[in-house]
Amino acid sequence: MARRTPALALLALVGLCGRTAIAATPEIEQSLRMAVARCWNPPPRASGAVTVRFELQANGSVVGTPRVTGLASPGVAKAAIHAVQFCQPYRLPQERFSDWQHATVKLMTGGSH
Repeated sequence: MARRTPALALLALVGLCGRTAIAATPEIEQSLRMAVARCWNPPPRASGAVTVRFELQANGSVVGTPRVTGLASPGVAKAAIHAVQFCQPYRLPQERFSDWQHATVKLMTGGSH
């Protein structure tokens, strides 16, 4: 089970972008943010931010391997991918699937603020 480190890690949702022009609701963004935050456990003394992009199936499971973008140490990148994979399936409103099918989440370590 992942260890929670609320004092060391902050999570910010960068965006959810579906194939439609409809923006994700704040409730959907918050649900995804909270779900990934439960599993986010960056390495000790890590600093910086990492952005993770991933695709979701309608049942909330992750399709393939999440992609880390930007500069991140191997440990931080691995922790970010693990957080996204470990916390699946995500429980989000089925009727809004097109809003959360393509997700981008920015994770920040404790040294980022």
